[in-house]
Amino acid sequence: MKKRIKWSGVIACELFTFFTFIKMLAKKEYSNLIVCLITFVLCILPFIVEKLFYCKINTIAYIFILFYTICPMLGDCYQLYYITTWWDKFLHAFGGVVFALFGIYLFHFLNGKSTKAVAVVLFAVCFSIALSVVWEFIEFGADTFFGTDMQRDTVITTIRSYNLGDDIGVMGTIDGIENVTVNGCELPVKGYLDIGLIDTMKDMLWEAFGALIVGVMYFLDKGEHQIFIPDNSDKTAYVEMKSQGLKTHKS
Repeated sequence: MKKRIKWSGVIACELFTFFTFIKMLAKKEYSNLIVCLITFVLCILPFIVEKLFYCKINTIAYIFILFYTICPMLGDCYQLYYITTWWDKFLHAFGGVVFALFGIYLFHFLNGKSTKAVAVVLFAVCFSIALSVVWEFIEFGADTFFGTDMQRDTVITTIRSYNLGDDIGVMGTIDGIENVTVNGCELPVKGYLDIGLIDTMKDMLWEAFGALIVGVMYFLDKGEHQIFIPDNSDKTAYVEMKSQGLKTHKS
């Protein structure tokens, strides 16, 4: 029954992705076609993770992860990144949660013995933050080489920079910026455009926040309830994981 629910979720996401692909093709929004193709592949990623790491993902979590995989496509193709200001931050916070949960399982999977909870949490949080850094590298690369705007700009009204100072080592400041003119054209915003740094830092902070929530919950729960669960259908992996001190529960 639970397998049917998981596969029903996968099929529903794949069909929706295919529908979106056709819609973007009809609208000649060719840049979004790549997003659809990537999403189509990512929808089977939870299944691949289960097979590669001998685990079962909790059914409810599995559906949420599937939803998470199509969220970037919803943001780009259905403009939720622009309609809802919190959409991007929600994705990063949720990603922090998912990656930290997997980090907990991965730590036990790689470690041959039981370890203190603090070591598990530290690894999971660092693992999640590391993945957020890799994603920001991808965004920076896309913006640099393909002319995208994944690292979205922020309108700011104050600039502080040593490049504006009157002398070496003296920081100059411009406050109350209301308009900026570039090459004779006034920008249609009331301020100066940050080049993506603020967006990048906020993304990583939200990712870290999600990971820290998982860490706190792991301490409070004492590792009793896992989202990524050892698959007892593989007896060898099951015995090995059990010897590592990871609890097993039904998905």
